Amino acid sequence: MRVSLTLLRRGKPRPRAGMFLDKYRRVPALLKPQQGGQQYFSDFLIRSTNDRLTQQDVEDGAGKVESTIAARLPQMDWESMSNRSTEDAVKEEMRRLMENDVSQQQRAFNERVWYEEEEKERRLQQGNGVRVAEITKTESESSLPPRVLGNDYFTSRFGYSLVKNSEMPQGLTDYSQLDMWGEMPKYTRDMIFLYLVSRRRNTYAVAYTYEGKRILPTYTAGNRGLKGGDRGFRSDGSTDNGHQVTSMYLNDLLPKLREMRASEGRPIGRGEKIELVVRVMGFYNGRQGAVRAVQDRANEFHVRYFEDITPIPLNGPKMPRGVFK
Repeated sequence: MRVSLTLLRRGKPRPRAGMFLDKYRRVPALLKPQQGGQQYFSDFLIRSTNDRLTQQDVEDGAGKVESTIAARLPQMDWESMSNRSTEDAVKEEMRRLMENDVSQQQRAFNERVWYEEEEKERRLQQGNGVRVAEITKTESESSLPPRVLGNDYFTSRFGYSLVKNSEMPQGLTDYSQLDMWGEMPKYTRDMIFLYLVSRRRNTYAVAYTYEGKRILPTYTAGNRGLKGGDRGFRSDGSTDNGHQVTSMYLNDLLPKLREMRASEGRPIGRGEKIELVVRVMGFYNGRQGAVRAVQDRANEFHVRYFEDITPIPLNGPKMPRGVFK
């Protein structure tokens, strides 16, 4: 009876060490490259909130009492910031500060101001009053650079803006106007999809067309003649085996692609590069060498997209305690 109970286990079998391809299960999501424009989503939220509050201010009108608390979020508020830093606004703010600060206008001893005032007094005593005072005034103005305030001042002075022209559409942005797929890669039928899979002591390279047809059989360290110690020492793996396997694959891939394109009636022209979508999976040492092999052939291949497709489970069972092979 006891034996039959142990055999009749319900649910999933207990995970064994061999069921897991990758050693490190818990990789933070931020270490994976963001694909598909998720990083712009918070930007959209902030912008839409700002726009809503701006619209609300307009609708409320000028009848309400002005609040000293800034209602809007600061990230997208460049216009009002630059308006606040115009010369008139700064003078007005200084005037209000001085009104509130009647007892003490200068907060600390300023050595430069003290020297300037002493110099003015000395010159006034030496020469005939007003004229010398005017001269010192113009001298001090010309010797000190003008204070750079907002972007409007900078534009009027130098003729170009400090602010980058944003690629975001100006004005109120509603979610209906946003293209959520705008950041996704745009593939063409001429692109070749090169998969580089890096495992602990092995690297696989294989390429497919846009339609999913495999161009050459998969190359691995083993079937390229790298045996035993050539594949890397123990757990370290090897950067070189990734580089060798991928180099051999790309060398054989190029004539095959020329042949394919010629048979289709549109041969590869002189100086024309083949567009690649490189998809890398795994995080072992061979990965680095494989990517370097693709970079070494920059005069034949143009990498249009580089994608990391390493599967990182964000759920699932606990790590097994077994020894990884």
